[in-house]
Amino acid sequence: MLVLSRKINESIQIGTDIEVMVIDVRGDVVRLGITAPQSTQIWRKELWDVIVEENKAAAETISSSSPAPQLPLSTFSKLSKIPTVHVNNK
Repeated sequence: MLVLSRKINESIQIGTDIEVMVIDVRGDVVRLGITAPQSTQIWRKELWDVIVEENKAAAETISSSSPAPQLPLSTFSKLSKIPTVHVNNK
């Protein structure tokens, strides 16, 4: 683990597109500002841990339950007869 000391209005750069700035410090609470691309998901660690555990539990439930439903073979033969449509994008 990398440990850094920063003062208010100082920041760290993560990669080329994420910046974490110390906004405020009050007692033992630190307020951080994060600048990152909108596509970057940012989670509080305690919520992330809950999400990971729920995903694991869901995956175990699915794998221990009955197998996933299968489409009848006739469905696939009908799909192969659907014409392909090509769109010209100019």
